[in-house]
Amino acid sequence: MTATDLRELGLGTSDPFDELARNPSLALEEAAVALDLESWIVERLRHPVEETISYLQLVRDSGDVVSVPLFQVQHSALFGSTMGSLSLRPDLQLHTCEAIAMERTWQAALLGLPFGGASYGLVCDPDELSERELLRLFTCAAQRLRFQPGRQAIIFPGGSCRRECIAKLFAETRESGNLIVTGKPDCLAGLNLDRFQAEGLAAIVSGELRRIGKQPAAAKVAIQGFGPLGQAVSERLASEALVLVALSDNSGGLYRADGLIFDDIRSRYDREPVLFGYSEAEAISRADLLQVKSDVLVLTSGSNEIHGKNCGAISAPLVIETRWNGVTAAAKRNLAARNIQVIPWSIATSGALLGACFESCQSQITDSLRDLLFKTHACVERTLGAVVRYARDNEESVTQAARQIALERVASCARLCGRGN
Repeated sequence: MTATDLRELGLGTSDPFDELARNPSLALEEAAVALDLESWIVERLRHPVEETISYLQLVRDSGDVVSVPLFQVQHSALFGSTMGSLSLRPDLQLHTCEAIAMERTWQAALLGLPFGGASYGLVCDPDELSERELLRLFTCAAQRLRFQPGRQAIIFPGGSCRRECIAKLFAETRESGNLIVTGKPDCLAGLNLDRFQAEGLAAIVSGELRRIGKQPAAAKVAIQGFGPLGQAVSERLASEALVLVALSDNSGGLYRADGLIFDDIRSRYDREPVLFGYSEAEAISRADLLQVKSDVLVLTSGSNEIHGKNCGAISAPLVIETRWNGVTAAAKRNLAARNIQVIPWSIATSGALLGACFESCQSQITDSLRDLLFKTHACVERTLGAVVRYARDNEESVTQAARQIALERVASCARLCGRGN
C-alpha cells in the first residue's frame, strides 16, 4: 500500500470525525510503508487478537433493568500479557476501543514494557447512575472479566472510571489468576495514576521547553479540563513554578494574564467544585481557552478538542493531548505546518501506564512513592528524547516518529517469535 493509497482512504481528509480515530489501521499502514515491514507482520498487527461484546443486565434503583454493553479488546499477544484501561462513556464505540488497544501496544513498546495493548469500555454515562448502580454494574462487569480465557491482563482506570469502582472490580476479581487490577485506592495499596500521569507531563513540559530554548520557570500554561487529572497536572506544573494562566471545566473557563492563584482556586474548588464565579480572574469560554496566549496548552478533558475547524486559532507552540484523539490527525498536520509541536496521546499518557506497571509488580511495597515518581519522570523524559531525535533525523512529526519506533520494536519481537506464534 502506497502513501497515495493511504490518502485516498482518508489520511488526507479534513475532520471533524477523524478517519484515523475510526480506522486505526490506517496509521499502522502509514508507519509500515515508511519502515517497509513484511506483510505478514502488518497483517498480524492490523486486527485485535481477541475482542468481545457483552451485554450486562443492570438493575436500576427504580427496579428497571437496562442493558449496558461491555467491550473487551486485546490487540497483541506477542508478549503473553496485555495492559489496558477501562473507560465509561455513553458514546463509546467498539472501533474506539480497537484504536486505543492498538495505541497501547505502541505505547508499551515505546516505554520498553513487555505488554501488548488492550482496552475495555462500558457504554454508559456514570453521572446518570447512582453510586449503588455503579457498584452493581462493576459487579456484573467483574463476572465477565474474571473468566477471561488465556493470557494475563492488567487493567487500570480510564476516562470517568472512579477509583471506588476500581476497588469494587478488585474485590470481585482478586482471586482471579489472570486479571490484575491497578489504580486502586490507597487503602488497598494502590497508586493514584493521575499523579503518575502528571509526573510524566512535567517531564514532557520541562524537556520540550528547554529544547526550544525557554526556561520552564515562568512559562505560561493553559489547561483544558479540571477533573481529577487536570487538577493533578495543574498542581504538579505549579510546583515547577510554571504560570497557570487559564483553566476550564464544564462550567466555563478562567483567564488571568499574570497567572491564576492556584492554591486559592483549589481551596475554593474543594468547597464548591465549579470554576465559574471565581472573582480573581476573567471568565472565558472553553473555546476561548484554546486561543489564549501561552507557551503550553494541555488538553485533559476529552476527544476532538482541537480539530480541522478550530486548529487555526491555536497559538501555543506546544500542545499536549492527554485524552484519546484530543487533537485529530488533520489538526496535527495543520499545527505541524505552523511549527506547533503536538505531543501525542501515546507519549502524554505514559506516566499512567508506568504507574499501573509499578502497581502490578507491587513496586509500591518496596519503593517509596517519591522514588517511583522519579523513575516515571526519568523514563518519560528519556522516551520523549529518543522520539524527538528520531523525528528530527528522519524529518517526521513526533506522532509519526513515536509510532515508527514502537512498530519497529514490536516487529522485531514478532520476527523472534516466528510466524506461527
